[in-house]
Amino acid sequence: MFGRERKVADVLVDHPSLLKQHVGGEKSGRESDGTALLPMVLYRPYLMDLESTNRTFLNGIRLDPARYYELKRGDVITFGASTRKYLLLMERSGRTGI
Repeated sequence: MFGRERKVADVLVDHPSLLKQHVGGEKSGRESDGTALLPMVLYRPYLMDLESTNRTFLNGIRLDPARYYELKRGDVITFGASTRKYLLLMERSGRTGI
């Protein structure tokens, strides 16, 4: 959870254009069809804009609200009018281990 609410946010983002709970994410150990992933790949990160007024951007593209987006290594996330950028770094991404 990204946002301004210190009691709830995993990543605190202090900017007046952001909500207390701006975006959320989900980790999944399963493929979209419900089959289990390989044991070495336990989680894949996802991001969802929680219908924020000032929006969330992934690699410069505005996200649709209330829709999950799978994050990949090297993705850049920005929130609202904030100029701060968040770069996703992962040891492994998907089945390829990239």
